Amino acid sequence: MTIRRLFHPVALSLVATHLALLALGWWTLRHLVPDTVVLHLFGHVQLVHEVHRRVIDRTLELGALLPAVFLVEYLWVGWRESSVRHLLVERTASGWSDLACYFFQLAPVSTMVAGIMSFGVVYVSGEGLRCLFADATGIDISIAGAPLLLQTAILFLLYTLLDYWSHRLDHSRVFWPLHRFHHAAESFSVLTAARVHPAMFTAVVGAILPGVLLGSDPAALAQTGIVIIIIRLLIHSRIESNFGWVGRWVVQSPLHHRLHHSLNRMPINLALLPIWDRLFGTWRGAPREAMRIGTPAPYRHGAWFVPDLWRDYCEFWTGVKTLAFEGLVGLKQAPHAPPQDLASEADV
Repeated sequence: MTIRRLFHPVALSLVATHLALLALGWWTLRHLVPDTVVLHLFGHVQLVHEVHRRVIDRTLELGALLPAVFLVEYLWVGWRESSVRHLLVERTASGWSDLACYFFQLAPVSTMVAGIMSFGVVYVSGEGLRCLFADATGIDISIAGAPLLLQTAILFLLYTLLDYWSHRLDHSRVFWPLHRFHHAAESFSVLTAARVHPAMFTAVVGAILPGVLLGSDPAALAQTGIVIIIIRLLIHSRIESNFGWVGRWVVQSPLHHRLHHSLNRMPINLALLPIWDRLFGTWRGAPREAMRIGTPAPYRHGAWFVPDLWRDYCEFWTGVKTLAFEGLVGLKQAPHAPPQDLASEADV
């Protein structure tokens, strides 16, 4: 490894494109989005000030985190095994899908629509629930008065717990078609974390709702978000390590997550923190040898995968309608039938 590799033309082109899209997104935000948003919450009026500053802070965080994780991976595995080389030199079809997903998420329109809509919907629901609870009980469950570090720890634990169950839901019969696109990756790269179907919303709720529901300091929510992003990028990296006891007890490792992505689609190692998998019986150790990842479902890969996304979206709604019909039939024929386990292997 040499310093020269850090300035490889391919790596520099990725950084330049990354920064250009961030700048374009900021320019679009300043011209199309108001700096103050008014939300009406069950009779309460909530003003969200400094929208531009909040978004630019988040943008700067993301802009710094991704190159930092690329660098850590490069220092760990070297240039030949790095995600940058895998994405831009080897240029596999699966890698191109990772790149396309990342740049779509970074694009101004996608960023604004996803950010504003998800924040608005979840903020209204979370703040509304907190207001309703306070009105009904006279108890405010806000943790805003706690030390910032304690708030961050509480939010992190609550987020990872909700994320575990939302991820388990993603592997259910109904939601699997949407989550399957993420599992379609045939090889890992740091950007595989961005390979997410645009219709996925379960993870968004877990990311925003805890902080809003508990009325936490925005700084605590931001710090929690930074930690979560770093973990997600690292576990999809090309680092071939189980992190030792850290990967077994503290935070999931890339090898543990690779087992989760294996072709047999076992609902295991679902959590960012191993403790949740251990508590709920879905923990498995890291594989001792390399294994294939992906999904048996056909995907065209490459930069144009919109038809596959549309197919998955239609399949999701078909599953919803089927489940609704089965539910109605079940109510008539077997009203006391036990519900199916969300993690069942019969939900392919």
